[in-house]
Amino acid sequence: MNRFSRTVACLLLVVSIYGCSAGTQMAGVWRDPTYQGQPNQKVLILALANNPRNGLIWENAFSTALQARGAQPLAGSATIPASAMADTASIKDAVRKTSADLVAVTRLLAVDKEQEYVPGSTYYAPAPGYYGYSNYYMSSYAVVSTPGYIQENTIVKLETNFYDIKTEKLVWSGLTHTVNPQSAQEVATSVAGTIVDDLVQKKIIRKK
Repeated sequence: MNRFSRTVACLLLVVSIYGCSAGTQMAGVWRDPTYQGQPNQKVLILALANNPRNGLIWENAFSTALQARGAQPLAGSATIPASAMADTASIKDAVRKTSADLVAVTRLLAVDKEQEYVPGSTYYAPAPGYYGYSNYYMSSYAVVSTPGYIQENTIVKLETNFYDIKTEKLVWSGLTHTVNPQSAQEVATSVAGTIVDDLVQKKIIRKK
């Protein structure tokens, strides 16, 4: 293998290991088939976060995703006083006073470590033809191989439930898995976008 081919192989291996940003998938979804959302719905966002900073990050990311699809988000930290979170009756009363149509409650289920085997690959890489087409035509194609390796993935698992505030009924529930996030902000942005896309698709949230 010549120097160029070895360089290509090394770069591709590095990209495959480190170049992918976090991705979120819906691991499970349920919806009430009788519920139909309306345009301009107000959505109260409640984050059961392990610290206030992560709660604010989630509220901001979810608010941005909802606004982009025509809903009106209400951040729980700005509309529900801390004193109202003491008991169920106080929470219900505070939520009703927001005049929201839906309330979204998100909680962290787990942060798991899972190992995955990434198989190697073999492909053809042409030598560079920097000195004209004749040299390029005469140059041989090198076979480049990358070895397989074990990769440990970090998977953040969240549960989000949407409730109709008037009826207090669950109208949508989703489990999300986010792989290898680098920060709480990355988790929030990825998960919020994925959830809102599904909500629009299932007509829980309607565009203007």
